[in-house]
Amino acid sequence: MKRQFLILIVITAVLLSGCTHQERAVSGHPVPTQEVRPDNVYNTMSETAAQYGITHENYPRIDGSTSTQGIAMAINRAMYRYSENDNRPEDVSKTVPSYKRLIAGEVDLIIVPYASSEVLALAQKSGVELEFYPVAAEALIFITPVENTTDSITGDQVRTIYLDYGIKNWSELGGPNKELIPICRNADSGSQSQLDNLILYDQPMHPNIQKNYVELTMEGMLELVAFYHNGGLNSKPTDSYALGYTLYTYLQNMNEVTGVGSRLKILSFEGVKPTEENIAKGSYSLADGYYAVVRKDLPEGHSARGAIKWLQSDEGAAAVRDRGFIPLK
Repeated sequence: MKRQFLILIVITAVLLSGCTHQERAVSGHPVPTQEVRPDNVYNTMSETAAQYGITHENYPRIDGSTSTQGIAMAINRAMYRYSENDNRPEDVSKTVPSYKRLIAGEVDLIIVPYASSEVLALAQKSGVELEFYPVAAEALIFITPVENTTDSITGDQVRTIYLDYGIKNWSELGGPNKELIPICRNADSGSQSQLDNLILYDQPMHPNIQKNYVELTMEGMLELVAFYHNGGLNSKPTDSYALGYTLYTYLQNMNEVTGVGSRLKILSFEGVKPTEENIAKGSYSLADGYYAVVRKDLPEGHSARGAIKWLQSDEGAAAVRDRGFIPLK
């Protein structure tokens, strides 16, 4: 009996020793686990960013118009290794508010159509000089429903419509005998700034148009012009066609997303059709562009100036083109 008891003690000791050894082995040599990337890995900068002196910490504060958000995205994508980074430009303030933020020093760089006289006057009053760097070609265009047989419009006709509300039937433009509904944009939009700069010359739009036919978004302008004559969801069709205006590349890009371009006709202006070729070479008279704009007092070594240098490089131009914008000639 004593011998059996001793054997039991020895076996128990051996087992306990094995367990202790196993525990020590596990604690001393942990099983490898899958590496977990830290949250800030998405803020890793690219070689391009290093080339232009841009870091996550000094990344420029960028704003702009709705139509140029793709260019801000192109900058961000070139400077970061991952698209989901903390400086990804998810929202923009639109054209005039962006200029106001730049003038106030709230942002470093904006990408916008050229400034209206109102914005330039505000900058002068604030003692701020602005620098403009063209980054893509663009053009103001006039649109109407695809069913409209009217093909062209002139500057004088646009002024008569929007300043005097003096043309109210498409037959006066060589089109059908249907009411002309002139849709306009809000005053702080980029397309409105272009209309003011290039055609209206800052004269006030007719108050009846501003009161009854204003559209607050670029996408809304396209939809409203395309379907106004159908009466919408709660109204009956009307014996009319709408007239509106927008920016060429914005319409092309939105058409790829929504197909709305198939419901619209782009009118020739002064007998010239606004094609990409005519816009790029400047034969379409309402061609202008998008600009990277900074304050003149921005330091030379600032990261925003690095972003502009990238936009002016062959790599930057190719990235802008890939985003659906017209390259500069």
